[in-house]
Amino acid sequence: WWRDGKKLLQIRDKKVKYYVNQNQCRCKLFINGTLQIEQVVKEDSGNYMVAVYRQDGTLRAEEGTTFTVQGKRNHIRCVFAFSSLSEPVPQPILSAKCMNKTLSVKCEVKQ
Repeated sequence: WWRDGKKLLQIRDKKVKYYVNQNQCRCKLFINGTLQIEQVVKEDSGNYMVAVYRQDGTLRAEEGTTFTVQGKRNHIRCVFAFSSLSEPVPQPILSAKCMNKTLSVKCEVKQ
């Protein structure tokens, strides 16, 4: 996962690696690829991108979305930007949910 071009974290072989301070990021990556941001604030707004790779390390799919955090109630508005892929693959499904100031973003690629 990246935000505004800066790599946040990744999962490989079921191990999560952080590229930013975990406490400052307030983000968590689950084994299924779901990105969760806790205590969402306006500064979490930005362009998020996720990339999915095959076992051999080649790019399978990537997807981007823009998150805008507005007001004190932390309403989330998502705008999806679909990237063109170099070969036909299942389209990633990017979804987001905000509850109790926690943002969960999930990327799924169905076989």
